[in-house]
Amino acid sequence: MRWQYRTIVFEFQKDGLLGDRFIDDEGVEKTLNEQGRAGWELVSATTVQDGLLTLFKRPDHQADFETSIKPATMTAASRSGPAPAEKKAFSVGDLQQQEQDHIRTLEQQRKQAMEEQEKYVIGDIKIR
Repeated sequence: MRWQYRTIVFEFQKDGLLGDRFIDDEGVEKTLNEQGRAGWELVSATTVQDGLLTLFKRPDHQADFETSIKPATMTAASRSGPAPAEKKAFSVGDLQQQEQDHIRTLEQQRKQAMEEQEKYVIGDIKIR
């Protein structure tokens, strides 16, 4: 599954010149409802220096449709004339296996790179 992500920061407002900082609850609620109607799910909300940082996600259906399936070869049922062009069929299971294999390969490459890097480090000292 592929996802789209969105972040929104709700900035603190001040109550007067020297007043306390606060978040506009009604504004946050309105925005959250708008995002929910648009298909966005609130994943997390964290206070940051300037306010409230929110993270949303929703399925990226367009990417799933375009890239989620690996082609497999199909042959034509009847052969007439020159050799027919191969047609492609798609399987979600094939894509999932392909993705798992790719992740495994990336993890192996990362592990090898870290092991290679550790050869030249003694404690806090890096040897070049």
